[in-house]
Amino acid sequence: MFFNIFKSSIKGFLLNLPTPINLNYWYGFGSMLGLIYSIQIISGLILSWFYFIDLSGGFKSLILIMQDVWGGWFIRFIHSSGVSLFMFIMYLHILRGLIYGSFCKVDVWYSGILLLFICMGSAFLGYVLPWGSMSYWGMTVVTNMLSAIPMVGVYLVETIWGGSSAGVSTLVRFFSFHYLLSLFIMVFILIHLILLHECGSSNPLGVYYSCEKFTFHPLFSLKDTLVFVLVVFLYWFCIFVCPYLLLDAINFEEINFMMTPSHIKPEWYFLFIYCILRSTPSKLGGVILMVMAILMLVFLGIGKNLGSVLMVKTLYWKLMLSSFLLVFIILTIMGGYTVEYPYDILGNVNSVLYFFIYVIMLLYSFMFNFVY
Repeated sequence: MFFNIFKSSIKGFLLNLPTPINLNYWYGFGSMLGLIYSIQIISGLILSWFYFIDLSGGFKSLILIMQDVWGGWFIRFIHSSGVSLFMFIMYLHILRGLIYGSFCKVDVWYSGILLLFICMGSAFLGYVLPWGSMSYWGMTVVTNMLSAIPMVGVYLVETIWGGSSAGVSTLVRFFSFHYLLSLFIMVFILIHLILLHECGSSNPLGVYYSCEKFTFHPLFSLKDTLVFVLVVFLYWFCIFVCPYLLLDAINFEEINFMMTPSHIKPEWYFLFIYCILRSTPSKLGGVILMVMAILMLVFLGIGKNLGSVLMVKTLYWKLMLSSFLLVFIILTIMGGYTVEYPYDILGNVNSVLYFFIYVIMLLYSFMFNFVY
């Protein structure tokens, strides 16, 4: 009886879901994220069986996993490559929402932004766990930025570190929060899906009539199956062809507490935020702009109506979105370079352009909402 109830619930929640008939492959990114997240949970659980923290941190456990555990290198590369795939596809997922006006579905859009923040937090915590030289000093620099928060900043940093400086106790905290936060993501994914089913999915034409919908299975489930094949190929390519491509060479060095690396940088999916952060002379201003770089997506969902559906079809919106994407890519590239001429100038200019184009897009959106 329980199995029949579970089967009928899954059938109603997924297979018989009313879906717009004109969805293209851009709408497969959500399913790809779900698959990669499942793989991350399984691979992360296996890694946690062999990961340990001693007085020197977790660097030695990573070496043992790579060299002594049967298949450990394979699981480790699945997990490390999966983060980059997950964040890359999530950025494409957001881009698709900006192209087709998914921010008109305000509840779904806001839950997605919250999910983005949680996933970025979990990715940052996981980045620290190898306890290599780049992980340690990158974590120290980022967490130390929180000390700029008035009144509570210093106490907040010492609470995160577990003392007056970052050490093994910090790693224990980060491992615990990484594990818990990764599980909390599952809850927010479920909330995101429930809101998506309640509000309905957007579509390329912006048509929201029930008569223009079709059941998810078998047409769209077949499309998602083809998308899953692409995910498997991407994993194969990242693991067996270029497993070290996105891993920083300095992070393979054990921590030297007496010497910082000459150039500290985060993973590639945080480089655009890092470039904005270091382009700001004020520590507090850098923290605020770093948060606002993502949080400004919230304002796109304010007071949306029919005008927003028409707006995303206009040439001006497409030009602004293309410019914003170009600036995003430039910031990501500049964030990987050292702070020297001409990279610092390009980083400063594009940081200004990033927020300027954002504001123009918001004003253009508010104008359409007012007119329509």
